[in-house]
Amino acid sequence: MPSLKPVKKENLSVRVYNEIRNALINGQYEPGERLIIGELAQEMGVSITPVREAIFRLISEQGLEMQAATAVYVPYVNSEKLREIQQIRFHLEGMGAAEAAQHITRKQLDNLIALQRDFISCTATDPKRASYLNRKFHFAILEASNKPILRSTVESFWVITGPILKVFHIKTAGLDYSENEHRHEAVLEALEARDSEAARSAIQADLVWGGKIMIDWLVEREKELDYRPPVPRK
Repeated sequence: MPSLKPVKKENLSVRVYNEIRNALINGQYEPGERLIIGELAQEMGVSITPVREAIFRLISEQGLEMQAATAVYVPYVNSEKLREIQQIRFHLEGMGAAEAAQHITRKQLDNLIALQRDFISCTATDPKRASYLNRKFHFAILEASNKPILRSTVESFWVITGPILKVFHIKTAGLDYSENEHRHEAVLEALEARDSEAARSAIQADLVWGGKIMIDWLVEREKELDYRPPVPRK
């Protein structure tokens, strides 16, 4: 029987953090959903301590928020904040796509093509899986860019926007792209041609299109709730 190395407390905390972080990125939680530390610990089969450590780390990264001593929630992203995040993603993911056009391997490109095919097959019927595959597509481009710091930076924004991206795919569920060219197709064509500027423009066009739908939806929601952004302190 092989001997296993004991799992250190630090490693366990990191693993729990990554599990919850990936759940946020993948849109497994919805905006406003409350996370119960004890329930998370039980679900993952760990003690409360590493879960609490992961929660506080994610709070510091704005992926979660604490509204009371023990009340942890997935935050609502308002239109102003989402617009800022989309502007940053516009530039960073544009850079990532441009770099990917120069470094992508045939295997990585084939993987992107397969992801897009699977994505198209479920956009009209399974918004949760569509959200997951869309994330995989964008992250695969960042992986192909060979820019690990860039990828890590962009990932931090997906932690914040993952829940609202799930709402986006639910809002656009029913759209059938099987007979129309989806914006990802232009990205794939540019990567195939190793055209950096075309790849940059294509991924940015995709972000502008999706961002507008999400921001417009949030603006309407805020009007319904009579939302007013906080006045900055002088």
